[in-house]
Amino acid sequence: MSGFTGSSGMLLIEPGLATLFTDFRYREQAEAEISPEVSLEIAPDGLFESLSRRLAELPPGTRIAFDPATTTVRDRQELGRRCNTAIWDTLEGAVAELRAVKDATEIEKIEAAVLLAEGALEALLASVRPGLTEQQIAADLVHTLRSAGSGPLPFEPIVASGPRSALPHASPGSREIRAGDLLLLDFGARVDGYCSDLTRVFVVGRSQPWQSDLHAAVHEACRKAIAAAGPEALASDVDGAARGHLEALGLAEGFGHSTGHGIGLEVHEAPRIHWRESRPLEVGNVVTIEPGVYLPGRGGIRIEQDVVIEPGGRRVLGRSTTNLMEI
Repeated sequence: MSGFTGSSGMLLIEPGLATLFTDFRYREQAEAEISPEVSLEIAPDGLFESLSRRLAELPPGTRIAFDPATTTVRDRQELGRRCNTAIWDTLEGAVAELRAVKDATEIEKIEAAVLLAEGALEALLASVRPGLTEQQIAADLVHTLRSAGSGPLPFEPIVASGPRSALPHASPGSREIRAGDLLLLDFGARVDGYCSDLTRVFVVGRSQPWQSDLHAAVHEACRKAIAAAGPEALASDVDGAARGHLEALGLAEGFGHSTGHGIGLEVHEAPRIHWRESRPLEVGNVVTIEPGVYLPGRGGIRIEQDVVIEPGGRRVLGRSTTNLMEI
């Protein structure tokens, strides 16, 4: 809401006025980051103390909303104790809804994060070989992303090989990759605070028919979901385009998660691309499209693209191929 990225801060928004409260450690950082429309107040005695002094100037009974998605129970209790002249209301989803629609500058930053991630992947693949562990590949990927200019990564990369690629959110382990393995990489970069989120799957050596067939099924499901996305398209229909294709192939049981989610300052934002989400997509939404099929004991395929909703359609961010590659 303000542009501040430090770990200690509160933002108070009043009619015609926004004030960021932070502490001495972040003075220079806040001055450099926050919008000119936001006032800065350094809290010498703690954030709650400075905020309570400001709120004491307001008439008793003033209603103030807080975002329950980012306010802990402990913080809410402290607000009530120190600022007990105010009436505190929850503000369900308001901030998330404001962030769901990106402006042109935000979209440029997300696209830059996609391109950075794609470039890092290309550099990484030259060094991937049998005998490396998932943990070693994950470490190399993190190093490559940061060396290429990514800010703090949106999430720890997922690197899963062989049968472990059937674990949708596998943590990289000590397993060594070997010829014939599927290798699934789910990773992202961050540029000026904005995230990308990509998943690509490879075969170490020559692919087997079942791997090629499974990849083709998921690839087409991804294509159909992207084609269904656009202004006013229902999120549930976009999910249904991918899910329906996999159901027709008898693969529905292997696809248990939603088809995608919004991305922005956080890697998971509104809107959800989910079978129960009936909201229409809007121009400026940036979402992932990531169908997958997971076969326990054998392996899994997930293909994830980042897509911006534009007037009259949609555009895939980035340039890298989603075809099955043999490495």
